Amino acid sequence: MPISRKEFETGELDLSFLIIDFLRTNSDDAYNVEELVAELALKGMSLTVEKVQTILSSLESRGRVQTQTRDGVVYYIYSRRIGFRPS
Repeated sequence: MPISRKEFETGELDLSFLIIDFLRTNSDDAYNVEELVAELALKGMSLTVEKVQTILSSLESRGRVQTQTRDGVVYYIYSRRIGFRPS
């Protein structure tokens, strides 16, 4: 799996990159926070619900994920963007 520039330069694991990579790879499905924590645990990542929620909030504010609430549960899905991002 590729690593982010930040991880390359600092040697620190970029958790947002891992989460967005998982959502992009599974872009036909939406996940709630608990499901994401469980899926990432299967890949050897031990993250708390709170940490994943913080990362998802950041990704949502940057337009990388979309959310939708169903029966009081918030689901997250990869935001498919077309075109180029403005610099």
